[in-house]
Amino acid sequence: MPVESDAVPKKRSRWTVPMIRLAIVIGVLALWELASGRVIDEFFISRPSEIAQVWVRWVGDGTLWYNASSTFLSAAIGFALGGTAAIVVGYVLGGSPRLAEIFEPFITSIYSLPKLALVPLFVMWFGIGRPLQLAICGLVVFFLMFYNTYYGIRDVDRGLIDAMRVMGGSKWDIATRVRLPSALVWVTAGLKLSVPQALVAVVVAEILASNRGLGHLVALNSGQFNSAGTFAAVATLLLVGIVIDRLLAVATRRALIWKQEGPAGR
Repeated sequence: MPVESDAVPKKRSRWTVPMIRLAIVIGVLALWELASGRVIDEFFISRPSEIAQVWVRWVGDGTLWYNASSTFLSAAIGFALGGTAAIVVGYVLGGSPRLAEIFEPFITSIYSLPKLALVPLFVMWFGIGRPLQLAICGLVVFFLMFYNTYYGIRDVDRGLIDAMRVMGGSKWDIATRVRLPSALVWVTAGLKLSVPQALVAVVVAEILASNRGLGHLVALNSGQFNSAGTFAAVATLLLVGIVIDRLLAVATRRALIWKQEGPAGR
């Protein structure tokens, strides 16, 4: 039957790619284990088996959660602060060409600055630890979210705004029923970019000056020339990055489902 003949290829294609990926990972880890101590000095690359032992020990004694929870908390607060400020400023400047013309050179000049060049100033202003992490994270998130919100608001169809005004809509109605929903595609794109960068910013701040967090784990173990511990911390960041990317992909797909369906699906 045609139905059965179509079902088999679909089932195969569904599992083919994940199995190939899994085979690649296993192959790389096997080559790494064999090369360590034979081709490359174990001091530099450790061994996957030893890294796994360190990682399991960290999970068992609570080291991993103690440091990861600090990183996640700083990234969440920094993202909330930077993202909220970016959406508010982006909305105001996107809806006012005059204000945008005045402030655009200032924002562009600050955006063009290498963010790490501001770290010494932030250390003087906020000290080290969580305040420094929030400042760096908030700054990085602000610009990523701001430009997406700004251009999203500017891209709103003027005819929709005029139609809402003709129907007697207030500024609040225009904001919540026209501007923000129309800019949602841009804001969602900014979200997908800024969430991973928020984590990167916090980890960099932890490496520079902190006594807790995944970045601190990387700095601590590399400072002690413990390659197994360093790789275990880096592997944790890798896993966190993959999980965040997959969660964001699901969230953005659900947020934009009305856009993908088009007028016929509404």
